[in-house]
Amino acid sequence: MFVFGRCWRPARYVAVTALALLLCAFSRNVVAHALLQRSVPENGVALERVPDVIILIFTEPPEPALSVIHVLDSTGRSVEDRGAQPVRGQPLELRLPLLGLPQGVYTVSWRTVSRVDGHVAGGAFSFGVGVAPSSSSLPQALNPPPSPLYVVSRLLLYVGLSGLLATAVTGAATRAAPIGLRAHAWTLWAAAAVGLVLLSIAQARDAGAGIDRLLRTPLGHALWWRAVPLAAAGLAIVMGQRSRSFRWNAPVALGVSVAAAMLAQVIAGHAGAGAGLRRFWNILEQWAHFAGVGGWVGALGAMLLTARTASGKHSATIVHRLSMGAAAALGTVGVTGALRAVDEVGTWPALLSTTFGKLVLLKAGLFAVLALLGAFSRRRTLIGAWRDVRALYLLVGTEIGVVVGALAVTAFLTGLALPSATREAIMPAPAVSAAGSDYATSVRVRLTVTPGLPGINRFTAAVTDYDTQRPVAADRVTLRFIKPDRVDIGPSSLPLSREADGLYQGKGSNLSLEGRWSVVVLVERQSQSVEVPLELAARRAPQTVRTIHAPGKPPVYNIDLSGGRTLGLYLDPGKAGFNTVHGTFVDAQGHELILARAPEITAGRVGQPSKALPALQEGPGHFSSGAEFGPGEWQLEIAATTRTGETFHARLTIRL
Repeated sequence: MFVFGRCWRPARYVAVTALALLLCAFSRNVVAHALLQRSVPENGVALERVPDVIILIFTEPPEPALSVIHVLDSTGRSVEDRGAQPVRGQPLELRLPLLGLPQGVYTVSWRTVSRVDGHVAGGAFSFGVGVAPSSSSLPQALNPPPSPLYVVSRLLLYVGLSGLLATAVTGAATRAAPIGLRAHAWTLWAAAAVGLVLLSIAQARDAGAGIDRLLRTPLGHALWWRAVPLAAAGLAIVMGQRSRSFRWNAPVALGVSVAAAMLAQVIAGHAGAGAGLRRFWNILEQWAHFAGVGGWVGALGAMLLTARTASGKHSATIVHRLSMGAAAALGTVGVTGALRAVDEVGTWPALLSTTFGKLVLLKAGLFAVLALLGAFSRRRTLIGAWRDVRALYLLVGTEIGVVVGALAVTAFLTGLALPSATREAIMPAPAVSAAGSDYATSVRVRLTVTPGLPGINRFTAAVTDYDTQRPVAADRVTLRFIKPDRVDIGPSSLPLSREADGLYQGKGSNLSLEGRWSVVVLVERQSQSVEVPLELAARRAPQTVRTIHAPGKPPVYNIDLSGGRTLGLYLDPGKAGFNTVHGTFVDAQGHELILARAPEITAGRVGQPSKALPALQEGPGHFSSGAEFGPGEWQLEIAATTRTGETFHARLTIRL
């Protein structure tokens, strides 16, 4: 019943099944998690002064009233002054003001509830005040799997709404006594209503809040927006049963009400988390996807009921119509699922390497079973081979069971973080490593630098005997750093502490610039010492640029630097022609950094050589420059050095 046309052959069924599997493997589900994308201060940073505020930036808007941020000292005591607060104009951010803190290492523990659909996520990271954190571990995130109550509530809601929509479509299409506007319609309505109630309870439990508190948040408002059209659907069922004049209009009223409830469900999901035209199309595609599933699932039940209540030629006609409707619904599900695939699953490896991907494959397998059953049923229907109605009952009942299983998998999937979402969150940067031996080939050294970016890094040296490859117990291991292409930067050294025989570690900011570095590992054993020369390349540090627009003023570009520092930059007047460049370097507390001298500024059209611009230092961290900027895309690079010897590089691409 899922294949178009009268003349399709079994070989073509296989082709359609393969295409459907491809589409289903990347079908997009409604999933949202507010995962930590970055923080100010960053994880593992050592600050000279206490930050005035901690800012956490997430991949999805968190609900401030239900999200919690704690700052814990080394004894585990909370030291924050108040709860998490929203940031005006920045829905992805939460801020936590701090009072004066003594020197020490602090852990920031966060727990968010997504404002989109109530999913819970949590994690922790650390920073130091006056001292460096003793651990170089990266931020840990917790994405708990959905609770059984959450999965059951979603399943009931999906089954109820899908069945009600199919009931409405079937009643309007057959113009017979409205099928399903009796006992089974109330069963489906009750399933959707109970599912909505259980969903509110599950969201309240997951958020650690009462129902009354949840209903006062946008998550609670979204529940009301789903409850109102569901109540209207119940009223349509009542009117269809009790009013003879309204009976033929009841399926239309029921369909409109259920479609509105589906729309509210979609808006309260991941598709409604964007903005602008993209958000509109996401909602439209997801709505069509949901409605297609409803038509597909419900048409199977309607076929079973039709075969049970009708007979003869009339029954065959209705079954044939429902078969064609199921095929159209399946096509809608496949097309919309394919359109939504890229953002959700993202890559083929994600299908095999993540729990989400494996469940999508399971769902695709169930889809294949349904497609094969449907092809067999369609063929038997077209040749009029259903002489035994019990066989039809068995086949359609089996299909409904498989569909319910697929919906159960979907209900579980909606509670998992997407692979694309977790890639946007803070992820460990791959380490930089180098290996070599001394000239006498007596020892081998493998040096690993994490994260391998300019700034603070953890250095781990594994020292082994060249011939036996056994760990070497050295008295001292020291690293010496030289930047060959910058003679103005003097050499530096970093002693490593012994963690175990052959394993030595240390933490420092010796790799202060991106690019190639010469590192000499000095291994001292009693009266002997050897040197192992190595070459390392510090990668360019990732930077995020946030643009602030204000009416009548040029855009302000906030460029994130390492250690929670920021460069605020703007061009005046910000149009093609002569512009004055203004910039200010600030630390994580919002105070100006003290520059040793005016920064070096270069500018050039994208794809063309850059030229140096004269710069004037007008304050501790404030500078200005000026140049002619013609129409087109320009790239600016700013390099600055503070009085403490820290070096910062910022890049900005703008179009004038």
